[in-house]
Amino acid sequence: MAEWVFDRNGEAQIIWDGDCFRSAAGKVIGWIHGNGAYALSGRHVACFDGGVLYDTNNFVIGFRAGARGLLPSRPVLGRLPDSMPGFEDKPDRPGLARVIGRPGFSGWSPIRLARFFR
Repeated sequence: MAEWVFDRNGEAQIIWDGDCFRSAAGKVIGWIHGNGAYALSGRHVACFDGGVLYDTNNFVIGFRAGARGLLPSRPVLGRLPDSMPGFEDKPDRPGLARVIGRPGFSGWSPIRLARFFR
């Protein structure tokens, strides 16, 4: 079942759909494999661990409502969109790059979740 991923302000921005992330419009914008998050090209861009999306510097970009991963703070969640968008078909999945090591926990990322995979 797909779930919204929230930004540092508690706003629903993108969708976690099992093996991929989708935009708020339902388009696939990134891949998930293990605890790695990948651009559509297959380049490793983040870690997705315990429902929390961390950038390559281990700053938090976003989180699922039931996230168990480490958050610098847990914002109040805003109102969810009235419904999930229609989902476009998934494109072919590329070969995925290896996951790089993670530095220590760093707090909130300055990167906006809605623009992260662009």
